[in-house]
Amino acid sequence: MISKPRYGAPYETAKSNRSHVSYGEGKSKPSFAVLVLMLSVVVAAFAFAAGVISVGSVWWAVLIAYASQLSFVLLMVGGYFVLQTDRRSAGHRDLTVPDASYDRLIDTDPAVWISYQPKQERLNRVRRVAVSAASDRDSRKCCEWLAEYGCEVHLCSDHDTLVGDLTARPKRWSLLIIDVDHIGGPETILRELEYIRSGLGNLPILFLSGRPEQEVLGAVIPRAQNLVVAKPFFRKSLFAALEKLNLKTARDHH
Repeated sequence: MISKPRYGAPYETAKSNRSHVSYGEGKSKPSFAVLVLMLSVVVAAFAFAAGVISVGSVWWAVLIAYASQLSFVLLMVGGYFVLQTDRRSAGHRDLTVPDASYDRLIDTDPAVWISYQPKQERLNRVRRVAVSAASDRDSRKCCEWLAEYGCEVHLCSDHDTLVGDLTARPKRWSLLIIDVDHIGGPETILRELEYIRSGLGNLPILFLSGRPEQEVLGAVIPRAQNLVVAKPFFRKSLFAALEKLNLKTARDHH
């Protein structure tokens, strides 16, 4: 059984886990050229039959069939290249134009912000999540998991900037996630929580801490709209924590 990478796990452990994953080859499909050739034979056969009936000459019928087959092949090849050109240009537009239908990284102002769009398309309710953590591999992976959960995620490595934006526009947000180590450790949590609650009210807050500090924080942090998750954790644990915080009843961003 392959163990999945965890948030906060050592890089070498995650790398070794990924090295054991094998990817199956896709089933072979008939190539476009073979398909066009088969269809051109059918077109040629119909053209030959029509030439024999209408002209009454086998040689003329052969010429008509050959011309029809060649015209069909040229038409299909030309249409194929036009379609491929449109797809390439559309793919280029997708990389440069923000669109909530695709999961991608969008660099925003200020530079400490990184935004992730939800993977699911056409969501009726999009929950906006703020993550206060260092912009490292673990934090980015956590944000990607949140995007899979259907959240619009904003990762900020400057905690003061993030909290300032949240308190200025609290109705825009559905959840705040704080990496305890990023803001100074467990000893600063109670003071920071009091400051955040004064401006954000009952906004759900999820604290990410080391396992030794989890019990201490769990005892001192009020349980109403607050939850502590120990690092490292799996994606399933993160989703379970979100369900406990009941984001479905939290404020939604439309």
